[in-house]
Amino acid sequence: MRYLAVLLLCTIASAGSLTESRFGAAKKKALSSRGGNTSTEKAVAAALTWLREHQEDSGYWDSDGFGDDCKCEGKAGGWHGERVPSRFDFEVTGLAALAFLGAGIKPGEGETGEALADALDWLAGSFQGGRGSTLFGASFAIQAFAEAYDMTGEERFKDLVEQGVETLIDSQLNDGGWRYFVGMKTSGVPTTTAVVSALWTAQQAGIKVSRGYKKPVLKLLRKLVAADGRVAYTLTGHRQGYTPTTTNAASAVLIRIQLGETASHPGVKASLPALAKQRPRWSIKFKTMKVKGVTRKVQIGYLQHYYWYHGTDALSRLGGGPWSAWNGKLKKALLPKQKKSGHAAGSWDPVGTYGPVGGRVFSTALCTLMLESYYRYPKP
Repeated sequence: MRYLAVLLLCTIASAGSLTESRFGAAKKKALSSRGGNTSTEKAVAAALTWLREHQEDSGYWDSDGFGDDCKCEGKAGGWHGERVPSRFDFEVTGLAALAFLGAGIKPGEGETGEALADALDWLAGSFQGGRGSTLFGASFAIQAFAEAYDMTGEERFKDLVEQGVETLIDSQLNDGGWRYFVGMKTSGVPTTTAVVSALWTAQQAGIKVSRGYKKPVLKLLRKLVAADGRVAYTLTGHRQGYTPTTTNAASAVLIRIQLGETASHPGVKASLPALAKQRPRWSIKFKTMKVKGVTRKVQIGYLQHYYWYHGTDALSRLGGGPWSAWNGKLKKALLPKQKKSGHAAGSWDPVGTYGPVGGRVFSTALCTLMLESYYRYPKP
């Protein structure tokens, strides 16, 4: 019963066209028609409860510390579980805010809405000159502000989005994309995906975004795609030993969809087989090996919440057979692995690629967003 208030808040309200499918009859219809159910909704509500209970008083989420009395494991650290300070509080707070918004929680409405309002206030106070700590962080925050603006019509959110959009457009690199920090020389697919998602969201919320950024992004993707549909990380990645991956293919498909390409476009079709070969599966192994002279248990395998997040976002928009097959695997991967009891109930373990770096808040926010994909955005 402790999740009942969250579930009720997700079904009452109204919003603009970007977020209208998160409320009332439109939400119920989208949930059932796109493959969600009562189990996915209970998982979302439980996750939001865990996030709310682990939020700091000032409104943010501490990626490497949940408070002195918290018994949860999975605080953010190094790539292989090293206990080192994390610098990603802004990023995980942006993702957590998006998880609340994705469920149809309105800022300030009820206990959960108050938690969201506190998070948005903290992000706004840390959003200096339209920037976050990284372009990832800035993009997540811009998305959150845009969705909050669409839901509430509050001008302060619009102002923040406009500041952020200007920064993102001005920081586009000569090769067509973006990379981690403003001023870097070569772009990367993951950062470019986050930025394009922010710009798309802003535009859908009715905020003016220059269209000039789109053609350079698509030109970049054409250079990065391999013959088998996988996509390279960056134009110069081969120099550092990077090879094309399915993870970047999912990101590229999401970018293409947001820039107006459909399931029949050759660029989209080229990468779909790669995603079909690597659908979500919660399976991970560990191998003992030396990392920088220290013997550690290193995770190996394809468990990667951030890849699943982009794949879910992309395929849920396309619909059809590819989405049905992906969604079936997604639910089998996520629902049984959500913690059901104890202090961590409602969360997911931060395992797999990026999990140890982002921590439990990161993984829980991403898994929640995936289970909101049925109604998060109106079907194109």
